[in-house]
Amino acid sequence: MKITEITTYSVHTTQWRNFNFVRIDTDEGIHGVGELFCVGADVAVMEMVKYVSEWVVGMDPLDRERIQKRILNYSRFNGGSVLYTAASAIDLALWDIAGKIAGLPVYKLLGAVRDKVPVYCHTRGKNSREALDSLMPKIETYGYKACKTAVGSLGYYPVGSSERELVEMFEGMRAELGDDFEIGIDMQSKIYEPAQGRRVCQLLEPYRPFFVEEPIRPDNLDNWAEMAQGLNVPLATGEQIFDIYTYEKLIQLHAVDILQPDILLCGGITGMRKIAAMAEPSFRLLSPHNPLSSLANCINVHFCMSTYNTTYLENEPREEGMDADLCTEVLRVRDGFITPNDKPGWGMDLNYEFLKSCEAVVWSRVNLKSSRAYTMDGAPHIM
Repeated sequence: MKITEITTYSVHTTQWRNFNFVRIDTDEGIHGVGELFCVGADVAVMEMVKYVSEWVVGMDPLDRERIQKRILNYSRFNGGSVLYTAASAIDLALWDIAGKIAGLPVYKLLGAVRDKVPVYCHTRGKNSREALDSLMPKIETYGYKACKTAVGSLGYYPVGSSERELVEMFEGMRAELGDDFEIGIDMQSKIYEPAQGRRVCQLLEPYRPFFVEEPIRPDNLDNWAEMAQGLNVPLATGEQIFDIYTYEKLIQLHAVDILQPDILLCGGITGMRKIAAMAEPSFRLLSPHNPLSSLANCINVHFCMSTYNTTYLENEPREEGMDADLCTEVLRVRDGFITPNDKPGWGMDLNYEFLKSCEAVVWSRVNLKSSRAYTMDGAPHIM
């Protein structure tokens, strides 16, 4: 069997950003699909897939490791997140093909370790009441037992008032939800200084957070080791890290408790399995980053079904609206868990007729007119 063609699709539905997909066809009529991480520069990502396709077309689709090494090694220079998401999407489509060849769902091909995957949802607001009002309907409908919230003012000035908002958010949510409901918080890497990051984390210790995500930027890993000293809260990061070498250093520093790699960015199933294997001996958990389409959600469920050291998977319900129509099926949240179907590969395909009606848009991650694009002295802020 040989790869004959690699096709890309970029579509816009209800999110502010596009969804970007890859399809790989073979000379025996079997095809597979994968998804590209939305790094913002969608045109660059799509062009990168086309660029590396000449190294992939004609190869055996079961030679996943060889194909990924071709993509990463032949580029010579580090292609960053744009190259890695191209390699990841291609890898994911190849795993879909492998499952179809074997007549097995991918998680069975990998070897299942659990029956279903626990998931957490998002909520946010200006205060705990708003966050709870957003969260409670999701708990009632889908049975979520964990969530992640955020405080929009964190990382901006004045610092003191944003820290008070943080404490009020966690104090109110913990009082309402009780001790058995897991609450994580995303700081969205708006802080650089490890001392400030440590102080913010210490404020949350009395409320037993499930994790504190990216209280500081992940750019300097030694800063994470410095910040972690003496803290009694689980630290999490990973969505911006795409290579196994950085994950190796992060694990060796003992600076993070929960890794959050994105399967669309760090090498697909092939790359994620390496990260999980590195993390397991030191009892680090993976809670995969999972903000994109129903296909990405399905792929992450297959990974978690077959990986022992995963905890709650990030999730938002994909069962309603235009996102539900992107694929031929959608995995449903039941009592806070997702169970994949038993069809070969991912168990779903792209809805190609629907994709034709969803033209991609040009979008920007930053509103240059927003005050949040700048620090109080007018310098560019982290968005």
